[in-house]
Amino acid sequence: MSRIGYVLKVYPRFSETFIVTEILAREELGDDLTIYALRPTTDSRFHPEIARVRAGVSWMPRPFKACELWSLLADSLPDAGQRSRLAGIMPVLAGLPGDDVAQGVALAAAARADGVTHLHAHFASLAARIAWIASRLSGIPYTVTTHAKDIFHDGVDPVWLRRVCSDADRVIAISRFNERHLRTVLEGTGARICLRYNALELDRFPFRPPAPPAPGTALRVAAVGRLVPKKGFEVLLRALAALVDSGVEVTAVIAGEGELGDSLAALVRELGLGERVQLPGALTQSEVRSLLNGSHVLVAPCVPAADGNVDGLPTVVLEAMACGTPVVATAVTGMPEVVRDGETGILLPPGDAPALARALRGLADGSVDPAPLAAGARGLIEEEFDSRAQAAVLSAWQRERPGERPDGQPDAEARGAERPGERRPEQPAGRLAGAGTEEVG
Repeated sequence: MSRIGYVLKVYPRFSETFIVTEILAREELGDDLTIYALRPTTDSRFHPEIARVRAGVSWMPRPFKACELWSLLADSLPDAGQRSRLAGIMPVLAGLPGDDVAQGVALAAAARADGVTHLHAHFASLAARIAWIASRLSGIPYTVTTHAKDIFHDGVDPVWLRRVCSDADRVIAISRFNERHLRTVLEGTGARICLRYNALELDRFPFRPPAPPAPGTALRVAAVGRLVPKKGFEVLLRALAALVDSGVEVTAVIAGEGELGDSLAALVRELGLGERVQLPGALTQSEVRSLLNGSHVLVAPCVPAADGNVDGLPTVVLEAMACGTPVVATAVTGMPEVVRDGETGILLPPGDAPALARALRGLADGSVDPAPLAAGARGLIEEEFDSRAQAAVLSAWQRERPGERPDGQPDAEARGAERPGERRPEQPAGRLAGAGTEEVG
């Protein structure tokens, strides 16, 4: 029987609701899962959905002293064959922090002891590096789901990205945009790249038809996300100020926590929006649903950050589309794949505060009918973003043996097969040199 080991940098993590949704859907399907966390959580709040997860959680030891590291290696590698495999990849591991190596060795031992048949890492950075080490030591195959900061950020190590992706059984992209990007940066590696969107438990997001603000009432705007540059919340605040200056009544809630909390609060005061804009901090999923249901529009004003970081496909956008709240978003990465201008939402250029103000004014004065946008959005979500369908695909991928499809027939794209115009790189452990970087997802 298959047993899947989820490799996560931090668990549980307040901002990574998409991982919990994925795990819950797979457990509902009957998959046997266990979770390996590399760092303890520092979050003070947790979503209620965490309590529904049945999978056990093991936190991998992270020694910082040389004697502790040596002891862990000795305990985790009891036979000569395992020690030989470690020696074989040592030229590569020499470029990594010692605690990364220790956690990879510990994961290999834990996965073997737990009867894990497949490892699944989220983010192609720390978690994928640890899964790579464990796989090379144990022979257990792995897949990796890539997201945004782990593949776009200036701090991404291209050598390690290519290494963990080329050796993975599959590399999962969460949007077509990401898929195209990966095919470019991984060209020549033979990496097996597949598209699989993050998804929702649709039953938790019942649809309600939207309505424009009643005459004489304010347009209620919602925005949700970490308070970091790539979310573009400064652009939203400037658009709101322009609306107020033009006589449009508007209120907004910008929910989240992050490094820009103080500067955004200062900008609210500077723009004279103090009575109109709330910054309540991070919200649970149930609180986000209440916010969406009480708002006329969700705005996702994402922009590319100066360090190359850019948002992938924010879960809250999918949640708003599911429950019937019209979405105004910017055309970054995979956003145009779901927010199709005039069909499932309103799509704008990133960083354009005047364009955002005009779009919100159209919703405020009724010149834009939100009903067909909301209906189109719900239809798309039901078709492509159901977590039950996502779970079934992931389960089939991770049950099959390399070289076979789930129906037992040979797979022409199996890992290790050459594709037209591509050649798999040779597999000695040290074929690519370079040091790793800390998790960036």
